Amino acid sequence: MPLTLRQVLDLDVVRRGGPHVVAGAGRLDVPVRWVHALELTDVGRLLRGGELVLSTGIALPESPSGLADYVASLAQVGVAGLAVELGRRYTGALPPALVAAAAARMVPLVELRHEVAFIEITEAVHARIIDELLLSRAAATLALGHLLTSQAESLERQAHRTLISALIEGFGFAGAADADDGEAATRARAMGVEVTGRDLVAVVVRLADPVAAGGQAAVPRAAVPRAAVPRAAVLSAAEEMAGACRADGVPALVGALDDVRAGALLSLPPGADDDKPLRALAARLGPGPVIGASRPAGSLREVRDAFREAREVADLTAGSAADTARRAYYRLPDLRLRGLLHLLREDARLSSFTERELGPLLSYDAEHGTTLVTDLAAFLEAGGNKALAASRAHLARPTFYQRLRLIERVLSVSLADPESRASLHVALLAHREGR
Repeated sequence: MPLTLRQVLDLDVVRRGGPHVVAGAGRLDVPVRWVHALELTDVGRLLRGGELVLSTGIALPESPSGLADYVASLAQVGVAGLAVELGRRYTGALPPALVAAAAARMVPLVELRHEVAFIEITEAVHARIIDELLLSRAAATLALGHLLTSQAESLERQAHRTLISALIEGFGFAGAADADDGEAATRARAMGVEVTGRDLVAVVVRLADPVAAGGQAAVPRAAVPRAAVPRAAVLSAAEEMAGACRADGVPALVGALDDVRAGALLSLPPGADDDKPLRALAARLGPGPVIGASRPAGSLREVRDAFREAREVADLTAGSAADTARRAYYRLPDLRLRGLLHLLREDARLSSFTERELGPLLSYDAEHGTTLVTDLAAFLEAGGNKALAASRAHLARPTFYQRLRLIERVLSVSLADPESRASLHVALLAHREGR
């Protein structure tokens, strides 16, 4: 259940401040999403709703109208409440104009009659919020039946998975100017993984396509259906990854990401070579799974992008026709041009380029039932060697050469021109990526 304002006021650290509700007492059961200590008048632009705002009052307006506008800005974004400490700006009681404005807007207003360190309040509340998040997500997972599998997920993997999900979603430090990653770092540290001042490497393991594993061709670029791989296989992969990290002495958060991917966040000393632990992971998992790894991230704020990069690398490699057994793991530079095209796959300019280069040939194939696009790919993949391409296509040379001349007429290009071949090759790769 979400932490409510009533529960926050009942925390020991808050009670030391002598809280007294002077307005909005009927809304004490609103959920508190976060706590911010702010000494500004234009706070609305920094808030997203659901926050408990702490203030000493030193920056609040002097005039009743200014106080009313301040409260109105809080009400507009939907704060959970405002707590003002007496002693620095106000003594004895809060200004009647502030109380009246809060009552009119139904904004819970709390006097803190004794001095209390705001940092202690934020740390206590944020720890409770994170705990509630972990519990609620675990409860939701249980309710949906994700844990009712042939292989049970360990409590350690559950806790790691939940924290990894929170990091990927940017929970707790996205969007607020004064937010930090202290709470997430505290939770990771409690799990035995130090993330401050470390090189953080995101790893995503994509399980093998079961169709391809059975000897049939994999579907290019298509994600493996969620039901295609038993969840037990993902949980097993996560446990194997955790075991490899423990054996190698590498602190790591490890857990299942979904039904076909497991993930890990490796915590390494600054500047350490990550090749050894990544190869240890690959050896432990064996052939089949594809491992995508990110560049080292220097802070938790960069972890979300690191996981996205690792996932894209793993997905692209798993969905390509390349021999993925050649490398223990992959990084974005290993994919070279395919990696760049994958990152640009949703760019309209790339789609327009592909259409300009290949559109006439695709239309010709559709109208005449030919396979000129496939023939062009064979020619380009053979490095422009016509004889080799004909052999690979299992066609007589005269027949294949005739098809190349037809391709040149349809596209109005010369396949002898290096720039034309390069442009068409890029367009073909982009076309395959977009399918």
